[in-house]
Amino acid sequence: MRLDTTTNKRYAFWAAASASLFTLASAQSSATASIITPSRSLATPTVTASRSSSTAQAASSSSAVLLGPAVETTLTIYPSQLTAQTTYAPTTTSNTGASSVVAASTSIPSPTAALNTTVDEGILPRQQYLCAQGQNATYCPGELLQLVQLSGIYADSKTFVDKPTRYSLNETYFAFEQLTQKQNITVGDVVTFVEGYFQGEGLELVPAQIENFTTSPAFLDDVDDVVYQGFASVVHGYWTLLIRETNQSVICDGVKCDSSVIPLNNSVVVPGGRYREVYYWDSFWIMEGLLKSELYNYANDLLNNFMDLIDGYGFVPNGGRKYYLNRSQPPVFTLMVNAYILATGNTTVLERALPLLDAELEWWRVNRTISVTSPYTNKTHSVAHYAVNNTAPRPEGYVEDYKTVSGAQPALNTTERESLYAELASGAESGWDYSGRWSKQISYNKSDAYANLRKLNVRAIVPVDLNALLYADHVILANLYEVYMNSSMGGSSSGNSTNTTMMMNSTMSSSHNMTSKIAAHRMIASEMNAAILDLCWDPVKSWFYDFNTTAHARSPVYHAGGTFPLWHNITPPEIAHNETAALNVFQGLRFIAGTYAGAPNIATLLDTGLNWDFPNSWPPHAYTAIKAFEAIGRLYPNGTVLDQVVTTDFSLVPVGQFGLNQTQLPVQNASLVSRNTKTFRADLTAIQMGKPWWQGHVFEKFSLVDPDAAGGGGEYTVVIGFGWSNGVILHTAGEYGQYLVPPSCPLIQVVEANATTMGDSTTMMQGFRIPPAK
Repeated sequence: MRLDTTTNKRYAFWAAASASLFTLASAQSSATASIITPSRSLATPTVTASRSSSTAQAASSSSAVLLGPAVETTLTIYPSQLTAQTTYAPTTTSNTGASSVVAASTSIPSPTAALNTTVDEGILPRQQYLCAQGQNATYCPGELLQLVQLSGIYADSKTFVDKPTRYSLNETYFAFEQLTQKQNITVGDVVTFVEGYFQGEGLELVPAQIENFTTSPAFLDDVDDVVYQGFASVVHGYWTLLIRETNQSVICDGVKCDSSVIPLNNSVVVPGGRYREVYYWDSFWIMEGLLKSELYNYANDLLNNFMDLIDGYGFVPNGGRKYYLNRSQPPVFTLMVNAYILATGNTTVLERALPLLDAELEWWRVNRTISVTSPYTNKTHSVAHYAVNNTAPRPEGYVEDYKTVSGAQPALNTTERESLYAELASGAESGWDYSGRWSKQISYNKSDAYANLRKLNVRAIVPVDLNALLYADHVILANLYEVYMNSSMGGSSSGNSTNTTMMMNSTMSSSHNMTSKIAAHRMIASEMNAAILDLCWDPVKSWFYDFNTTAHARSPVYHAGGTFPLWHNITPPEIAHNETAALNVFQGLRFIAGTYAGAPNIATLLDTGLNWDFPNSWPPHAYTAIKAFEAIGRLYPNGTVLDQVVTTDFSLVPVGQFGLNQTQLPVQNASLVSRNTKTFRADLTAIQMGKPWWQGHVFEKFSLVDPDAAGGGGEYTVVIGFGWSNGVILHTAGEYGQYLVPPSCPLIQVVEANATTMGDSTTMMQGFRIPPAK
């Protein structure tokens, strides 16, 4: 079984799975050769002196990923009309191809109740320390925030907490005190107050003028398929919509006005939609995409912003808002620094980064580590979990959290309410907000959206993916210390000889300290490796699972986080020298890919209606699945090449791996898969009438029920943009472009078109794949 060796060509199976979802991502697109064939005048990106002191050099990185479906117009790029390297103003494109400058828009109150309805002010939570150390802040839990949020004047709880005040906090709270003198405050009263004392949300960050943007990054040369190449070219252009810079003219100084935004010194890349600020773990996959797009300056900006955050707060918060300062997200900053150095060869970032990477890992050790004694070996391990010290609704999810807690039956007492608020915040810290993975008792009743949330048990779970990330952080940080030592001691000397001698003496004097750090990180990594294999690896089911400290046993829930240890080379002894056993690990993934059209991975197989459960497929999990195949493949460089036809034979899946039998598995809607074929054919015809070839959106998640739709569930409307999806697409194209071939999808027969004549006598351009008419 050759899952992987030293060349991409040998990743036969998963390259096919990547192509499957890559096709779905471009399923609503069509093209003519004149539009989608990018120009090939490549230019080496120049790092301007104002942004970086060193010149970034492109280099290769490893691994791959994927993405999915689309609808409606976003952006059209015509490479022949653009120079190879230039500065871009952000634009959108209409159906006719005409461009217009992106304008920021803000929400206006849209109450669901009549304006004369009295607002139920509910039970106030305790003041939270994260909110200006106990001082008033309009974006923190308190009387003002609760009144506004429970009035229901905005459909999304995040809208209000992103609005800066128009005046000082004293003036704002004085006006609020006047309002609260009323006997019964109405929805209309709240609308009047908010419109009078608050500005528009999201105006602090504006689309940036992108420097040194090349329309033909080198990776496009390696994408052989003309449709995939055109699609990747368009996604590359989406950075113009997502790279933002601070609008200094509207930034609040805390005196004249106040805002929840955390001002950052460098440009940021936002995910998109309601996520109008930087986010922590999204940024790893965004970084991977930026590097493929040769936007090295902006990748460097991401690193510097995170270093500033660690400098200021001791850790990287969930996102770039002050209401996120009580929690983090999956720790990927060390991976980001490593990816940047691999791609650019620029090790100068390590001088500042190394102590801050140490500081972040220390934060996780001090604040998120517990001891667990294994029921399997009786050994005690230090492991990490998500655990937010929080006793109030999340500001950006206030209404949802409040309803979850206040609607519980029987009613919760104060201790129980505060505990559930902490669970909700801890689930958000995981990035998986929310999933049946975290529930004490899984409910499949989709008519009650809060049932699983009221049973959250996040803090009692030892997440396998979190611990695998921290293991990798320690391994990589030790390696980065070695890289820094070698570059510092082996670098060329120049300039004043006295200064050079002083620098060398300083390096030598610190080398012992660095050697100690390297040893310490490798020892911690070794201990975490042992803990993960002991607590999370199930040798019978051939998969990695969370460990549940409440049940004192491994969780039975199969989820995509099980790929993280394999991604980071945590190798169970059972598969280290047994090719058949190694294949068993991936039989579940192969079955998923073969059973659900377009599925490279799935968050879970739990059909709960929650955001991180079936049918949602998330791009980062496609990335980690491919990484897992690559890592295990390196164990068998001379193994058997897998057939590209994935299995639909459930009997090959190790018993118990899914935690469900075949009849319990959710089903993909075959009629919707077939409908996608017909829609694609209709679009191809429309393109010949002048419709822009790419008519779609890139979503944050995709549905395995309908391969031509976004994912669903959760607390908010599905978001387009989308940062990590773009990053995964571009990384896949860059790593596997020459091997991405048309997949064989269930119910979608695909044929190659070479000057094929359509029914209306219109000739298609060479390179198009046309589903046959039905």
